[in-house]
Amino acid sequence: MRTRIPTIGTIVAVLLQWVLFAGTCRAEAIVERGGSIEGFGKLTWGVSAEQAGKAYPDLRFGGYEIENRNEEPVKIYYRNAGPGKIDAVIFDSLVYVFKGDGFSLVRGSLRSKIGPRTLTTRAEESWNQLSEYLVRKFGKPKESRSSYVTEFLVVLKDMRWETGGVFIHLGYRGPDREDEDRLIFEMGK
Repeated sequence: MRTRIPTIGTIVAVLLQWVLFAGTCRAEAIVERGGSIEGFGKLTWGVSAEQAGKAYPDLRFGGYEIENRNEEPVKIYYRNAGPGKIDAVIFDSLVYVFKGDGFSLVRGSLRSKIGPRTLTTRAEESWNQLSEYLVRKFGKPKESRSSYVTEFLVVLKDMRWETGGVFIHLGYRGPDREDEDRLIFEMGK
């Protein structure tokens, strides 16, 4: 009887973890041996929306976004699987952007509120974690900028990498009128 309880407890714990974390999907850059970034998650740059739908059956069309008035709008797609995850940072949303007929950009967004008991927000902590991860993985950024309102309050942080024709942008926007800050991750070709 005693040997069954730990076994049953272990099975229940594993099933509970699977149920709780089934909606979070880990997505990473597809890095080739030469160090070039060939895509993101299961998608390679330039793949059509139809092919992307085969790789991610839960991919759904979300609308159009105008980047340049002289070009056709880009198509925005979302996944129903839940929030995306990059190096243990769970984003509120991951957006897949298709320009023309090919996958060209992924954008992750995380928002968090600042309250009376908040010393650092989830977005700010995630900025620190993700920036360290990207520096470890891709080296020193090509551009790095921080803008301060006062000596101790950081309002804007931006880092940008370029490797093999692919750009990576990590941005943090401090709290605005709504007491909300935002972490933005973009990778595209």
